[in-house]
Amino acid sequence: MATTKREYGKITGKETLGLFAVVLMMPIMQVLRLLRKPFVEWDRVRSWRRVKAEGGFGYAVSVMNAYQLQFVDGSSQKVYEKWAPTEGVKVDVEKIGDSGAQLLWATPRGRKRVIVYFHGGGYVLPTPPFTLSFWNRVTKALNEKGKDVGLAFLEYSLVPKETYPVPMKQTIAMIKHLISAGTKPEDIFLVGDSAGAALILQVVSQILHPIPDIPSVDFQSSKLGAIILISPFVTFDNNSPSWAENGRKDIFPPSFFTHLSGLVKPDIPESQTAYAEAVKAPEGWFKDVDILVSRAFITAGANECLRDDITKFAEAFKEVHSNASFTVIPRGTHNEPYGTFVANEPDKGEWPPRITEWLAEGML
Repeated sequence: MATTKREYGKITGKETLGLFAVVLMMPIMQVLRLLRKPFVEWDRVRSWRRVKAEGGFGYAVSVMNAYQLQFVDGSSQKVYEKWAPTEGVKVDVEKIGDSGAQLLWATPRGRKRVIVYFHGGGYVLPTPPFTLSFWNRVTKALNEKGKDVGLAFLEYSLVPKETYPVPMKQTIAMIKHLISAGTKPEDIFLVGDSAGAALILQVVSQILHPIPDIPSVDFQSSKLGAIILISPFVTFDNNSPSWAENGRKDIFPPSFFTHLSGLVKPDIPESQTAYAEAVKAPEGWFKDVDILVSRAFITAGANECLRDDITKFAEAFKEVHSNASFTVIPRGTHNEPYGTFVANEPDKGEWPPRITEWLAEGML
């Protein structure tokens, strides 16, 4: 896969023809994946819906490049606008000053607490709709418990439209925006997966170790309510043992992560590696994070390529934050808590209620 940057979602004629080939081959690849299900340990334990969905995703990202995926998916706002009517959500797009970022609201504004969701996609791809459904379900469950919670999705700028550190600046602008609108820091809950989770960590690092000429934010003796980091994209490298061990088990192949990393990493100064690749942060880097964040919840999948890197980061994070928890999900792949939503399973499984309960515990 080429990593030459060009206009967002701009594809060549050959790449357009390639999309037709993907459409034709996708059902065949899914059938082949289902046929091998009884004979493959990691597929045998999953439902046919899950195997079919992962087979489709895995095939698509193994043969399509980032620009083709951008072309197909469009922007996060477009995904949100298509998704909203399916869940009875009124479209509400709020610009964050002149930052270039937007909050895409799934609830009315002005509630006491707000969950802000950061999508993944390697800083290159927009949000998928199923993650929006996941966090919408969690928010509804919290409101059923009387927690008065709003939900917004952060649409931050993607490569190649913008590069590091623009999304970090946009996130800081968003936090300041919410605080200026009357939301207390302790009532702000930042949740994200993959690159979205890593973006949350970029902001934490910037507050702890401010880079000159990049804004920061002062919580004035308060702290964020919580952060949730699902399969955080803590490195652009692929040399930990889990990359070889789980290369065929994970929902996305190693080549996909490498392709996205190649589009992002060249714009990150070596002196700022710790901000963008949390696992490479020096010892003690996250010291005093407990002053900024009340609670943290981190997950990794046992069968995901990033497992070892996430584990190394999470153990270091836990050493400096007494109220941080880390779970390696048995047989889990990248972003495992969304698995039932990816496959559109009738039973959404343990993760929506589990995360709902964890968040509710901190909403006193």
